[in-house]
This record gives sequence, structure tokens and C-alpha cells, in this order.
Amino acid sequence: MSRAEVEHYLSALRHPLADVLAELCALIRASDPRIDETIKWNAPSFFISDHFATTGVAPTGGIRLVLHTGAKKRAAALVITIDGADGLLDWKGTDRAVVSFDSREQFDGCRERLSAVLAQWIAQTQSQE
Repeated sequence: MSRAEVEHYLSALRHPLADVLAELCALIRASDPRIDETIKWNAPSFFISDHFATTGVAPTGGIRLVLHTGAKKRAAALVITIDGADGLLDWKGTDRAVVSFDSREQFDGCRERLSAVLAQWIAQTQSQE
């Protein structure tokens, strides 16, 4: 699986926010030059040494980004701490958070903060392998 598969997924996606999802994927790619991508869990997923972010269409119809600590269960869960993410992340545990976008304006309005969140998430999840 590769970036070509992700690009094919994005080009075939028929959704009102498909362009936002494509831009979200580009933002993730730009977070670190080591990032690779694939289709996992039926959506674009990003990894370095392990998967840390999976995007897709949210059940509510918007676009979502799930930040997690990998595809494999760890012996001890990581506890992630992110500065400057107040109101942006919906924490589903100490090691998993979701960001949802229901409009282009919502995505555009948090692009800079999301970039900072991604940098912190990558630093904490990929350095502990």
C-alpha cells in the first residue's frame, strides 16, 4: 500500500468535504518527512514506525482525524499530553483523541493549531518505539 492508493481513495471519494480530507492528508504528510501512508481501516492512515493517525468520513457526515498510538496493542498504554489543543481534541482515552470537521471553515480555522498538535503527537508516539 502506498501514497498512490491514498490518492486513488481521495480521488474516488464522493463527499461534500472530500477536498478538506485531501488537505488534511496533506497537512499530516507535511508534519514530518518520515511519514508514509496507506489505506488501513478503510481510510487514509499515516505511520512512521507505527500508525499514529487515521482519517476518514465521520459517521456524522463530517471529516475526522483519529490520533492514536498504533495498530498494535502495547504492553502499557502511552499517556499523551498535548499543549494548546483545548477544545480541538475529543479525548477517547489517554492514548487516543479525535478531531472532527463539519465544514471547510472549521478546518481552516484550526489548521495552525492542528499542525502543532500533530508535531507533538508524532514526537510522543514515534519516539517511544
